[in-house]
Amino acid sequence: MNISIATQEDVKEIVTIYNDAILNTTATFDTKTKTLDEMLQWFDKHSDLYPVIVSKENGVVTGYCSLTQFKEKDAYKHTVELSVYIHPEHRRKGLAKALMVEMIKVAKELGHHTIISCITSGNEVSERLHEKLSFEKVGHFYKTGQKFNQWLDIVYYQIML
Repeated sequence: MNISIATQEDVKEIVTIYNDAILNTTATFDTKTKTLDEMLQWFDKHSDLYPVIVSKENGVVTGYCSLTQFKEKDAYKHTVELSVYIHPEHRRKGLAKALMVEMIKVAKELGHHTIISCITSGNEVSERLHEKLSFEKVGHFYKTGQKFNQWLDIVYYQIML
């Protein structure tokens, strides 16, 4: 496995991974799949301060992790939200952990102050992973999104850098 900064060429595989999450999981509250153009626009909003990294196996993207500014106001510029998605054929191989460990290191190097993750409540694998990496559960919001004909809670995890 190789972890590197994502390039525009990686976005075609990133959109496949994200669309699988949209269609088959509650990890995202998006309900409509994304086009390549939409994901290229998403990618272009990232910068050196808010990177996207990918894991690759034999040159193929197996997962990705991104940082975005938590909220748009300038005072939030060093508070970032982490997202991580893994290709379904590569889950449970430690890729999410490897990507998150690398992204935490990158976030520190970039001078970010804290990382926040929003997780759909009940995603025990993600919650345990965050806890293993020293994130603390700091919030629980009830019935905030509806997907697959059910109301879903979200939980917030935070790590201070």
